[in-house]
Amino acid sequence: MKRNFINQKELSDKFWNIEYSGNVQTLSFGKTGTKGRETVKEYADEKDCVKESEKLIAQKIKKGYTEIHENDEIPQKIELSDKEKADIYFWEAIEKSNKYKKAHWSEYDIDEHIENLTDYLSKFGKDRMILFEKTLQEKLSELYTAEIAELSIILECDFKKGNGVYVFDDYLSDDGFIYFRCWLLLKGKEFFEEIKADIQSFVSGKYSFDIADCWAEGLLYVADEAYAQNHDDEESIIKDTVYELYPENDYDGMERSMNREPKGGADLQTMYPKLVEEIGQLRSK
Repeated sequence: MKRNFINQKELSDKFWNIEYSGNVQTLSFGKTGTKGRETVKEYADEKDCVKESEKLIAQKIKKGYTEIHENDEIPQKIELSDKEKADIYFWEAIEKSNKYKKAHWSEYDIDEHIENLTDYLSKFGKDRMILFEKTLQEKLSELYTAEIAELSIILECDFKKGNGVYVFDDYLSDDGFIYFRCWLLLKGKEFFEEIKADIQSFVSGKYSFDIADCWAEGLLYVADEAYAQNHDDEESIIKDTVYELYPENDYDGMERSMNREPKGGADLQTMYPKLVEEIGQLRSK
């Protein structure tokens, strides 16, 4: 039995082939277009060889490999744009530094995540840190919408309940709304995309959060602190460089405008009934 696989998702461009016969398993793998490496392993018997080979195949498919037939031509990898690469680097850093992304909300610690993220970025050069900071500012700007502001109001602002109706104060501070958006970004790419499309995905059951701690100000300083780990007397150099190279990215500037005015009061329950009901019950405890 011989099966061939490739992975050309995002930054990957790799092949992985497996052949097994009797109790012998042969793997070949590497960058597409190269000879790669080969390993041979003998098992106690044919049954074990088949079982372990099928397990490896399932793991590769789960990781994004797709099967190609032996006579098929390997497709040309589509080159990603610099922006697409920066996006991948950004989310990769956010998610690889979060050791508790599948854990209960009570196990997650914002400060620990930010510390791990800083250490992760410190292993790369200045250019990667600039890309991270640039992408961070772009993502913060993408979340500068009335809908995300309304999510912040529902999670954070004072409210009263009477006759089954939740009435929210709609005050948001500029700084607090930035810190809130940083908190959302730390939840990863899948959550980011879903929350942009519909803020009620917050209560979809897929995610676990501590809604008593919705600020992550430290994310704003991660790139500079990562750079400072390996350089003396360099304060805010990454952020300053991004401001110089990409002045249009100013997520904190005075020229910002939302798609519409955020709602408050009783309107939020009409607009987001499931979200308001579930969060309202939690916050009332």
